[in-house]
Amino acid sequence: MSDLIRETFANASRTEFGRSLIAPGGPFPVVEQDVLGERAAVFRDRPSSVFELLTRATAAYPGREYLADEERRLTYREHLSAVTELARILREEHGVEPGDRVGLISANRLEWVIGFWAVAACGAVAAAMNSFWSEPEIETALALVAPRVVLGDERRLASVARVAPGLGTLPFTPALYERLTAAPALPAPVPAVAEDDPALLIFTSGTTGRPKGVAHSHRGLIGFVACNRFNALLRAGAMPCTPPPPARVLVSPPLFHLSALYGAVLMFTVAGGLLVMRPGRFDEERVLRAIEAERVTVWLSVGSAAPRVAAHPARDAHDLSSLASVVVGGAPMSPAVKGLLREAFPSAAAGFRMGYTSSEGGSIVASIGGADFAAFPESTGPIQDGVLISVRDADGREVAPGGEGLIHVRSPYTMLGYWNDPVSTAAVIGPGRWIAMGDVGRIEDGLLYIDSRAGDLIFVSAENVHPSEVEFRLEAHPDVEEAAVVGVDHPVTGQAVMAFPVMRPGAAAGERELADWCAGALPPYKVPTRWRLRTEPLPRNAAGKILRTALATASAEVS
Repeated sequence: MSDLIRETFANASRTEFGRSLIAPGGPFPVVEQDVLGERAAVFRDRPSSVFELLTRATAAYPGREYLADEERRLTYREHLSAVTELARILREEHGVEPGDRVGLISANRLEWVIGFWAVAACGAVAAAMNSFWSEPEIETALALVAPRVVLGDERRLASVARVAPGLGTLPFTPALYERLTAAPALPAPVPAVAEDDPALLIFTSGTTGRPKGVAHSHRGLIGFVACNRFNALLRAGAMPCTPPPPARVLVSPPLFHLSALYGAVLMFTVAGGLLVMRPGRFDEERVLRAIEAERVTVWLSVGSAAPRVAAHPARDAHDLSSLASVVVGGAPMSPAVKGLLREAFPSAAAGFRMGYTSSEGGSIVASIGGADFAAFPESTGPIQDGVLISVRDADGREVAPGGEGLIHVRSPYTMLGYWNDPVSTAAVIGPGRWIAMGDVGRIEDGLLYIDSRAGDLIFVSAENVHPSEVEFRLEAHPDVEEAAVVGVDHPVTGQAVMAFPVMRPGAAAGERELADWCAGALPPYKVPTRWRLRTEPLPRNAAGKILRTALATASAEVS
């Protein structure tokens, strides 16, 4: 075993079972290869294109249900037929050729998933556009990626038509769905692609500026799946005696978000799972009804979705006993909120899992679940095999073990770069294709801790304040549902800590009591000195991240 393989697959290298997995005769043999000019440890046996993930899954599970959207349901075989027909329409009626970009902008629905796979069948690049964007944001994204055609629901395509009137569109209408599913489509040739050709443009969340198009390769998407499956098997510590039952997955995050597209569409397609969607605005009771009616076993959520459902008064009126796993992502989660989830969903207590990555990072960097989810509530878990991580100071030097610094990640599965933006790409991808994740964190006893986004750090009298540590303390107060903290200008200390706690119904605590509560666990300079108590939820983007800039701006306007 080479040093590079041993370093990249550090967890597997430590155990006999792990070494057997990556050995030449094992189920996940690992070899060294050149990837984009850098030497990397990769899985030897892998599909050559994203579309092959779907064809392999359909061959293995043709009669299983794959998609469920209220009363509309498709098996794997029926879905592949619809994909084949839509790919034909894209090629023959819209001129889509390999390498072209095809936009996807829609609320969650079956056609979004069909559209994603159809774009892959054309050898084209799916541009997963944010369905919550304003028209100026849509216009900017279209100018950036120059799609051949845009697929979407009629409401979003009306906006597309206003900002780009000459651009071709294909609306998701009942007539189109009928056309795609009326009769089995004959298999069609799929263009050959190179592993490092772009397969997907997924946009940054835009919390710190204009969203950028993050380009991911076929290798990157396939590697995400392979790394997750490998690390799950490694955690289990033994080969399964029998195949697990197919997962029934409720997809709450928008499909343009990494948590849904990668974590659900890619991961559970390969595993033969059922993807359950509920079109329309997120609603806690609809989630509860869907879990009960579809006997959901895995629920994917981001941001405040899971805590909101856990705290909903109708929760106990629904049978949630089928739920075996809740996967959360999009933003850090306080120990208090993690405790709420374990109490609210006892059948899933052993199946909670949270992962850490970014749009740029691609494959999961660290993941925590099971007993560790409760034992280490502030950690994002151990580093996953298949990726390398480095914690560096502001000058790019590796910090001492346990030291805090800027997180950098290297793997064959990180982004190719920002689409048509070489300046921004060069600012993030360094020598050796190390990606600067933009987060501040540390590694202690093999566990990764993310303390904040680098841009969210608050500096009070030259002392660092991580918003998450103040937010975690506030969310431990019984009267606080969730909280956000930002830095605001102060004439003496440079910045002051300002808190935005969302108070529970009937809460009695005020600013003074909350300040005293914080002072009981935090040094004085970390205790908020400015407050805005709220009853409405915190503003978040579609990825579940708190819009701190919006909070600070709104506060300044009313001060």
